[in-house]
Amino acid sequence: MSWKNLAPGLLALAILLAPAATPALAQIPKVGDYYVDDSDLGFKIKMPKDWSFIPPKVGEDLLIGKYNDPHPVQIPLGQSSFEIEAWLLKFDRRGEVEDESDIVIELGGFDPIDGIIEWAEVALPGTGWYVDSKKETKVGKVKATQYDFIGESRFDAEYKMRAYAMVYRLHPDCEVAVVFNGPGDDKKWKTKYKKTYDKMAKSLKVIEVEEPEFDADISHADDSPVRAKKRRELQDYVRRTPGWELYETENYFIVSHNDDKRFMKELMERLEAIRAVYMVDYPPEKARKSGTPESGGVAADEDGEPGEDVPVDPEFGRTTVGEADPMELARTSVVRVCANRDEYHSYGGPGGSAGYWSSWDQELVIYDTRPRSDTWLVLNHEAFHQFIYYFYGKLAPHSWYNEGTGDFYSGYQYKHKKFVLKEAAWRKATAAEMIKTGKFVPLEKLVRWSKREYYGDNEYGFGGGELYAQGWSFVYFLRTGKKSCKDWNDDWDTILDTYLDTLASTSDLDKAVDAAFADVDWEDLQDAWVQTMG
Repeated sequence: MSWKNLAPGLLALAILLAPAATPALAQIPKVGDYYVDDSDLGFKIKMPKDWSFIPPKVGEDLLIGKYNDPHPVQIPLGQSSFEIEAWLLKFDRRGEVEDESDIVIELGGFDPIDGIIEWAEVALPGTGWYVDSKKETKVGKVKATQYDFIGESRFDAEYKMRAYAMVYRLHPDCEVAVVFNGPGDDKKWKTKYKKTYDKMAKSLKVIEVEEPEFDADISHADDSPVRAKKRRELQDYVRRTPGWELYETENYFIVSHNDDKRFMKELMERLEAIRAVYMVDYPPEKARKSGTPESGGVAADEDGEPGEDVPVDPEFGRTTVGEADPMELARTSVVRVCANRDEYHSYGGPGGSAGYWSSWDQELVIYDTRPRSDTWLVLNHEAFHQFIYYFYGKLAPHSWYNEGTGDFYSGYQYKHKKFVLKEAAWRKATAAEMIKTGKFVPLEKLVRWSKREYYGDNEYGFGGGELYAQGWSFVYFLRTGKKSCKDWNDDWDTILDTYLDTLASTSDLDKAVDAAFADVDWEDLQDAWVQTMG
């Protein structure tokens, strides 16, 4: 029974009779199995038992990985709380070009503790981290330094927390560190947490590095150097990422921690099928014609409806994707499939979301939701952002175009291994109600709204969900209205293409709108949209 179904008097009685909530006690982690790196740094170390390994982003320099309790307990910290976690870090200077700065580092010595403190201010809960104690030691034959840190709550400096770090001088130009956090209580820290952390930290062993054996069975005869390079990078990555596997299709690499083979098979089929739809609407030849000498152009950025996409870089601006041919770069697209919702959020997925595309990390991240239909519509939406990025670079269109187009593809239905255009049911009802009641943003204003306005900071008081629905409705109308609208004006045929082409060639949002809607009678356009989509 839900609380909201109780009468007010019964609800008050139920609250009085309910046992008082007491803060749950955090479980002291137990020593578990080894994390093993036998392909790069050559070490193994025991980490917390039954904890989940959360991998770093592909190509991340500092983080080797972190461990989370799959059933975490929040430790109270004044007005806030935090969870116990564990991290493996590396400070790798191998292969750096020798110059004067390198000589200074070599002569003066490199102290990774500065890097840990800088990292702690970003990665650890709390702030103001400093070294409380330091001890030189040896773990096996490896020289090491053990540090205790103290930090404080970001909300109230009275509340303290602690962290433990052991830094190993594994190579002349590379140190490895293990870091654990814990409560600020001195007695509990020393007798419980630190004692356990010390056992794991002192389990490190040096092992032989083996030459990776790359799986030749998944290579393709039509491989380009850039695709072959990406495959090797990912093969090495999953080798050092416990529980993760690499899958491959003609145009995608899928890094997955999901062991449902049927789900993975369908996901790979869907990726290729929806890509075929994108290719029809956004042929690479068209992108090349509208591009610039930077080989850049336009791509859907990753900012999305709150709770849907992850904002990575909110600034407008063009960046080149690389020197290789965009078509070949697009064939190195990476999709990460997390094991479940908790792992997805631990990796970086925002609360309430089911997937996101990050141009910064150049990967699409999802997990298998319930209902699974949500996974598929998010995949279609985010895979569009990923696809177009490689052909147009990164330049953020207005949100009505960017997210409206993503939602346009989310409505496609998969039948007989092909996608068929359908309305996005999850947007249609909201958009139709807005049109029916006349409570929508005039189209002439909508097409110039900034992201901030589109996501809720606007004069009409509309939230992101409502504006996503209107954006989808307008894009759907512009793409299908020629066949369904009795008052269709042929001048509207080119609105979407002109908008994108102009933005690609000028990088100017206002010019793109001016060109796309030049000589458009806004009253006629809006009336036709209302009649068709209401």
